[in-house]
Amino acid sequence: MNTSPEQPALPLITVHAEAAASAQRRVSDLLEAAGIRPGEAQHLLAVIEAGALERAHVEVTELHTQVPADSSAEFREGWLSSVQTVASQLTHIADRTVRQARAAATAEPPPAAPRPPRRPLPTAVDSVGEEQVRRVREAAERIFVSLTGHTDYDRALSDEILTVVLKCVSAEDQEGYVGQLEAFAEAQRKRLARLYALYGPGGQFADESHCYLPHQPESVVVCERLDTVPMWLAAVWNRELDAQTALERFTLYWRHGL
Repeated sequence: MNTSPEQPALPLITVHAEAAASAQRRVSDLLEAAGIRPGEAQHLLAVIEAGALERAHVEVTELHTQVPADSSAEFREGWLSSVQTVASQLTHIADRTVRQARAAATAEPPPAAPRPPRRPLPTAVDSVGEEQVRRVREAAERIFVSLTGHTDYDRALSDEILTVVLKCVSAEDQEGYVGQLEAFAEAQRKRLARLYALYGPGGQFADESHCYLPHQPESVVVCERLDTVPMWLAAVWNRELDAQTALERFTLYWRHGL
């Protein structure tokens, strides 16, 4: 009967995994749009991955010089063996990554399925009228107050921010945007309620000086745009509002702080 204690599982490093997967998809889409075959695009990405692994291999092999000075001979032997094992495995993974991608790139491609018709690109707007800003603000206020009960917010600030954020709504969607916002709020009501309970007025971690957006009704619109067109929102916000940190902090609240 094996009575040896169970080895604890090593913690997984997942800090960059989601961002890396998203970046890989984005780069792959851009390469394919430029006429690069999917297999070739994946091969190029695999070569970049393998290069990163080789850089990690160099740093790992340098660990053999960092054995604690007062360690025993047995400890030194185990240390060097571990470094060699990890370095060897990194080399194997790098080679395998490129080999598998190369095989996929040279394989006979399956018959191409007919592509669905491309959706036309959204038409950007240069400015948003006062009436549209008012309509969206009033809808956002109804949603915000129903979730927080808070009515002491800055309407002038709401109008200033919405004048910018609504530029991230295409010309085709402007007319129906209030309905789109209300549908979003209904679908995400629990998530929005959690956001305001933590960071909004009277919330557990409320700090208006750190990030004012959870205390403002236009935050509902920012949440909807973050889920729909995050890169467009960031580009317009950073270009037109002197409050880049506010959006960055609020994005962390909405995506990871709940």
